[in-house]
Amino acid sequence: MVFTLTVFTLLFVAFTTVLYLFLFLVKKELIFTAKHQSLFSIFLPILLGIFAGSLFITTGTLDEVVRGVAASLAIISYAVNGRGIASDRFVIHPLDNRGIKFDEVDRVVLFRDEKKNEVKMNFFKFGLRGPLMKFSTPMDELVKFLSKHLKEGTPIDVVMEPNNK
Repeated sequence: MVFTLTVFTLLFVAFTTVLYLFLFLVKKELIFTAKHQSLFSIFLPILLGIFAGSLFITTGTLDEVVRGVAASLAIISYAVNGRGIASDRFVIHPLDNRGIKFDEVDRVVLFRDEKKNEVKMNFFKFGLRGPLMKFSTPMDELVKFLSKHLKEGTPIDVVMEPNNK
């Protein structure tokens, strides 16, 4: 049995390795990680398990198996959560290497959801609303961090739920 891999397969494995290194470096840089909730991230491992099982049953060569595993790892990379707040910017997507710098933000709005025990955060850049991020950290920690790192004079609006007792 000969173990040969094509150049394309080797390049694809190298690309997948670099992709995961980048994703985990971005995730390591985050101080506050946003919650990642998606049905895609629940069903993806199940579908990829079925795919990987069928891959090992139907393929014959090592090249096809390695290429299939690299393809499934590239697809799984979308489920890696890398959203949140870094020391100098908001990271709104794991593959966003620039993010939104704190000095570009005009306003931040925080909302405490008591039912889900989470803090929802939205920010505005040039008057346009950024994506909603949800955190499980206490609101006072977020407010302290943002007040130290945002440019001076940036308003941080805290919206509280009315008590309906």
